[in-house]
Amino acid sequence: MPEEDEVSLYDYIKVVSKWKWFIIIGTFVCILTAGIVTLLLPKVYETRATLAMQGSVTPDVEIGILTVPTGLSLDKFVSSLPNNRDLNLEVIRNLGLDKSPDELTPQALSQTVTFSLAKDSRTIAINVRYGHSQKAKDIADTMAEVMKERYQVLNETEISQSQNLIDEQLNLAQTRLLEAEENLEVFKETVDVDSLKKEIQSRVSQETSLTQEYSKITMFLVEEEAGLARAQGELEKQDRFYVLSKSIVEDAAYGRILDKLSKEDIAALQGVKGESQQINPVYRNLEQIATNARISIARAKAKKLLVKERIEENRVALSKLQTQLAEREGEWEHLTEAHDLAKKLLLKAKIEENKVALSKLQDQLAEKEPEWETLTEGYNRTREEYQSIRSAHQGAVKLLAAAKTRQLKTVGTAGVPSKPIEPNTKRILLIAAAVGLLAVLFLAFFLEYLAKMKKLETESKKQDK
Repeated sequence: MPEEDEVSLYDYIKVVSKWKWFIIIGTFVCILTAGIVTLLLPKVYETRATLAMQGSVTPDVEIGILTVPTGLSLDKFVSSLPNNRDLNLEVIRNLGLDKSPDELTPQALSQTVTFSLAKDSRTIAINVRYGHSQKAKDIADTMAEVMKERYQVLNETEISQSQNLIDEQLNLAQTRLLEAEENLEVFKETVDVDSLKKEIQSRVSQETSLTQEYSKITMFLVEEEAGLARAQGELEKQDRFYVLSKSIVEDAAYGRILDKLSKEDIAALQGVKGESQQINPVYRNLEQIATNARISIARAKAKKLLVKERIEENRVALSKLQTQLAEREGEWEHLTEAHDLAKKLLLKAKIEENKVALSKLQDQLAEKEPEWETLTEGYNRTREEYQSIRSAHQGAVKLLAAAKTRQLKTVGTAGVPSKPIEPNTKRILLIAAAVGLLAVLFLAFFLEYLAKMKKLETESKKQDK
């Protein structure tokens, strides 16, 4: 690069020095213009009113899968305030801002008012920016009063809706519970599963008892028949009667008449023998054992005792009884065996009948038990749900009663702003000065550049001539 084309700091200073009045006057003109424009801009005043929640904050209530609010929360209330036509229209009418010179509309008013909720969620700030300081204060205070009334109405509406909702949920739960109870009762009337279970248990117990009784009778018959067989075997080995013989002379009955007989007659009588029969004791005992065994099989113990007493009372009656017993022995044994067989068959029939009935009951229970369990499970679940909703309903009623005490109160009224926040004259003038200075400097260097180029062009023409 040629040395004459290099630009130094000195060159810049020289240009500034050359155009200093132009730069000063130009910058001043920019500042003056900005000041005039600032004076012409409409002024905006800002003020603030503050509302705070008074009363207890109640939590929401969980009813099943629903979350029921127990009052209007400030979050929900504040979120409904922007662009609220009814709210803005009421403020405009109260202050007469719909007339000249303001002629505000609800939409225009919504652009001048902003709402903010503090971190504690209990304080609402109302910020108003308006072109008139006193009216800005009036708008903020009036908005606060209208908001308090509107919150009271909306809170009562929210509480009423929540009350209706929890009542509806409780009624629905009660209806479901009654329906479940009705289904359960209808099913019980059709098939009483509890009775089936009890009857099955009774049948099982009865079958066990009958089986045990049948086994005992079978064992008893085997034992008695074995004892009877042994007794009969021993009885066959014994003679029924003993044959006794003795001389007539030796008989005590004839001792009284011997004195009246002659010696020849006595000698003749000594040769005469008399015979008599006497029951064999061994045979008699064995026969008694056999008789007792038969009587045991027929369960006729009373008759056995009666026979024993008659045997002891009269030996003659015993002989007749034994003869009678011997005659009817075959018939008695046949009747006893028939009785035992009939009893055995009857028990078998009862056991089979019980098994059939038990099988039918088990099949019936297998068919109905799943439905019964489903209905019972549904009823228990519905009852628990109803109890839970009823408990939540009772708690919600208390919370809703407490939520009715909520209200907004003014904790800070708006003040009349002394200075407008817009336009910011200092800031505008500083910006105008900076921008004007840069613009004038740029213009000065541009004019210097044009002058230099014109000078070089003139010198070049002279050299060409």
